[in-house]
Amino acid sequence: MKLLSKQIYIRPLGLDDVSDEYVSWLNDPKVNRFLEVRHQTHSRESCVEFLASVDADQNSHIFGIFSLSSDKHIGNIKVGFIDRYESGQVSLLIGDRDYWGKGIGSEAIHLISKYSFRHLELTRLEAGCYEENTGSLRAFLKNGYTVEGFFRKSVELDGKRQGCFWLSLLKEEFGDTR
Repeated sequence: MKLLSKQIYIRPLGLDDVSDEYVSWLNDPKVNRFLEVRHQTHSRESCVEFLASVDADQNSHIFGIFSLSSDKHIGNIKVGFIDRYESGQVSLLIGDRDYWGKGIGSEAIHLISKYSFRHLELTRLEAGCYEENTGSLRAFLKNGYTVEGFFRKSVELDGKRQGCFWLSLLKEEFGDTR
């Protein structure tokens, strides 16, 4: 299964997608700055274990983000923590820095939202982002997500406490105009 937008497509991520470049994203302090995975060192084996655990979890779905023009794997997007209330959480990683600032995150959020509402029949999607991660915040807002809360001083980044935004999108709010 492939879901397409203007610049990218997403498809389920497989073990064959775990490349040295993928592992390097998770160990790059600029890429992982706003991710909780920044607290560990990652290897090919740890990434394979992670993908296997997501694959075994019926309440999580992880997709690779690929460039339409080059077919290159440039990031990942996941909907997980799906619960009995038809709610799930979206998490996003644009690992290839050459694709930052080009609207890729926004396109990937749109595709995973569409998949979640249409195929998984979810009612609600949620996402969180650090207050300094303005690119992620803008991408979610562009897709119709609403800030539901701000958790003050809830994480530590660069030795300082900072807050996190909590956002959501309801199925009936989703505007599938793309």
